[in-house]
Amino acid sequence: MKSKAARLFSQSWFIFLSGLGGLLFTMFGLSIGWMIGSLIVACLLTYFQPKTLGINEKSKLGKSWFQLAQFLLGIELGKNLNLSVMNVLYDHWLIVAIVLLFSIIFSFGTGFLLYRFSKTDLLTSFLATSPGGVASMPVIAEEVGANIGIVSAVQAIRVFFVVSIIPVILFLMVPQSGQQPVASIENVGNDQFVQVAANFSTFTIIWTVCGLVFAFFGVLVGKRIKLPAPWLLGTLLGVLLLETISPMFFNEHVVIWWPHFLVIFGQILIGASIGAKFRKSMFVGIKQIVIVGTIGTILLIAAMFLCAYIVSAITGIQFIASVLAFAPGGVVEMATVSMILDSESTFVVAVQTLRIILVILFVPLFIKFMNEKLRKKNDLMKSNRISS
Repeated sequence: MKSKAARLFSQSWFIFLSGLGGLLFTMFGLSIGWMIGSLIVACLLTYFQPKTLGINEKSKLGKSWFQLAQFLLGIELGKNLNLSVMNVLYDHWLIVAIVLLFSIIFSFGTGFLLYRFSKTDLLTSFLATSPGGVASMPVIAEEVGANIGIVSAVQAIRVFFVVSIIPVILFLMVPQSGQQPVASIENVGNDQFVQVAANFSTFTIIWTVCGLVFAFFGVLVGKRIKLPAPWLLGTLLGVLLLETISPMFFNEHVVIWWPHFLVIFGQILIGASIGAKFRKSMFVGIKQIVIVGTIGTILLIAAMFLCAYIVSAITGIQFIASVLAFAPGGVVEMATVSMILDSESTFVVAVQTLRIILVILFVPLFIKFMNEKLRKKNDLMKSNRISS
């Protein structure tokens, strides 16, 4: 019991210190400061583990913190969900599908570079560079017998670059979109708080409790049907289900009290959870893998920016939403950024989820194809040596 309490305290202290980094970055006017600052501080704390600050192995965050973050942000996304943007996805599904397939093919190319210029096996290389999310790919790697350490390291590095670079670039490229969301999102939270405080009633409590119940039910169903990122998508769909069926029984609009500090806390947890995945052991003996993986990630980000610009120009979709939808950062991370930047979260979540599904479907097939091709090549080389 004491050990669990000590671990919980150590993890809470780690999150608090990471949150101070988020606060610092937010004071500089960055709308994505809570997550970026927490991410950077968490990386530094995890890598150096300063004993003077009480950071040690007990400070390692478990997946429950990451799940809690997804649950908190999933409810916020579900409350503000705008399904009208799905019509745009439906009208332009062909170009979206082409870009998604291109991103997967390009990731296969970076995987082949990793295989070619390092001592990593083919299976590990493709899984390490596939844009399926830092939470999904290590699990698949474990199932198929790939090197989980290398897959986790390269995936963590990729997510770090995507989450730390793309939001800042968008913030600098589109300053009006980087500044407004701070006021917009906070005003929404403050307006909602004032409204609920003024009209706090039994119905408000009931709707909030119902929202939590439906959100958790969505998580259970999402896990049951193996939905990608069930703690985010399941929560989102659960809240959406409540808002859809409530008019059938009540005339009153669903009002879920979800103060803005919970959204901020969710952002801190996302940044701290990603940063906590870094370990010194990840970089021991894999210098060449890290270099090649980093170069591949930067090239992939650049290619996705170009594709996002083309999609935005053709379809009229908001450029920020297009970048975040196709960015190789994972559904949880990009959905969080889209919410912070007041972008079309629905479109981002839909496209990121589609890519994860495509990655899960195509990566094993492609790996099987390449392994068969390499096996035939090796057999041919052996037969040539025997005949000679």
